[in-house]
Amino acid sequence: MNIAVIDVGTSSMRGILYNEAGEILHIHQIRYSVHYLNETFAEQNPDDWKSSLYKIGKNLAEWADTNNKKIDGLSLTSQRSSVIPIDKYTHPLSPAIMWMDKRNTSICSELKYAEKLIVKKTGARVNDVFSGSKMTWIKRNQPEIYKAAYKLLTIADYLALLMTGEFKTDHTYGSRSSLMNIRTRQWDDELLKLFEIDKGKLCDLISPGEILGTTTKEFFQATGIRQGTPLVSAGGDQQCAALGLGIIQTGDMELTTGTGAFLLAYSDRVPENLEDNVICGAHAEKGKYVLESSIISCCSLYDWFKEQFYSNDKDYDSINQDILQSVPGANGCIALPYFQGRGTPDWNTKAAGCFLNLTLKTTKQDMSRSLLESIAMEAANNIDVLENYVGNTDKIHISGGLTNFSSFNQIQADVYQKKLIKSQNPEQTSLGGLINALVALKCQKDYPSALNLVKKNEESLIYHPDKKNLLVYKEKRMHMNKFYKKLYLDK
Repeated sequence: MNIAVIDVGTSSMRGILYNEAGEILHIHQIRYSVHYLNETFAEQNPDDWKSSLYKIGKNLAEWADTNNKKIDGLSLTSQRSSVIPIDKYTHPLSPAIMWMDKRNTSICSELKYAEKLIVKKTGARVNDVFSGSKMTWIKRNQPEIYKAAYKLLTIADYLALLMTGEFKTDHTYGSRSSLMNIRTRQWDDELLKLFEIDKGKLCDLISPGEILGTTTKEFFQATGIRQGTPLVSAGGDQQCAALGLGIIQTGDMELTTGTGAFLLAYSDRVPENLEDNVICGAHAEKGKYVLESSIISCCSLYDWFKEQFYSNDKDYDSINQDILQSVPGANGCIALPYFQGRGTPDWNTKAAGCFLNLTLKTTKQDMSRSLLESIAMEAANNIDVLENYVGNTDKIHISGGLTNFSSFNQIQADVYQKKLIKSQNPEQTSLGGLINALVALKCQKDYPSALNLVKKNEESLIYHPDKKNLLVYKEKRMHMNKFYKKLYLDK
């Protein structure tokens, strides 16, 4: 059996054709970009995804036909919280409001009075990333679009509709909306009333790892992928990445350092002692949960520093070499990595980035290193929070753009004082989509079996913590947290 995984990211869409042993047969990728109208509004034309889906589908079908292969199943994973209003004929009524769009910030502030209820029901604080308050913004500010909208879709919902004609979404997207009860996994009437959203404008909820539907005649005509091919809803991209990395049992944790950074820990259930310092969401593994922490600025912070202080360099060699010229602790230089605010544990949008403890002996090399150390230390703050819920872990799976710099991985290991595992396979998100499809299509009996099959030949790099750096990083993190508290909390 061959399965085509459609992996929808913020900057590109990729189609990866796998055989059931987890071997990649063919990849096709199409890039696009978000349109930033200003510092608040971020939109994208839904035709970007429609045309990319059809072109990728056609490319995969033609490759399969040329090479005497069949596409037996489809699996879909996507970025999670963007919103597309469509009419009953499936035509988008406006550009998509993207997950990083902040036009709904005032609505989130307005709903702070009900945050205790929202956390209890949804597993997360009110925040402007989630899709529910973006829908509220449409209703209040574009009432004609809201009224005309037959459904309000995520990107995954829109693509699934184009493939199958079904209006369905899975629990991983629902748990990023502020509208789904995390325990019952149903749209919650009290939350819908609070956010002023009509239930009829939402898709039906299903579990991730279920067959959402089968492909239509129209999709066959657009791509050449045969009508009746089953489509598995594999779950949101971060949950799929966690599944691909093997986060399927208690004690499993992973950290992805991309534009922002995401920490995910496995949980069998919603913790009884759940507070508002993490996000509890549905896992890509059917019926299970992930506890998620987020750091808003990660690679974006590193890119900013390079552009400002290494603008003549086309690549990262100079800044990476400079980091190695400094020492653990960066000679006392401290950075606060909140250049776009702080994510978990306290969602502080007023926090800003800064360098502290500078002297006339501080060098650019020290500042470069302190930025990476600050990212790792903020991750360590969130690891502590997650371990309060799931217990201590001695290892963390790592992935994402910054892990291509091995010295950063060693900084992480030393700050966390944990073993880090970096897979040499960059396709963890699509691999999670494959694992879910193998189980849903009954090629494998369960998640451990599917995971063992696709991981059997995978190689990994291991980073062990250096205990001689334990005290310097422990003390530096204490100072970093103290500075943050004095600047932003003690008022």
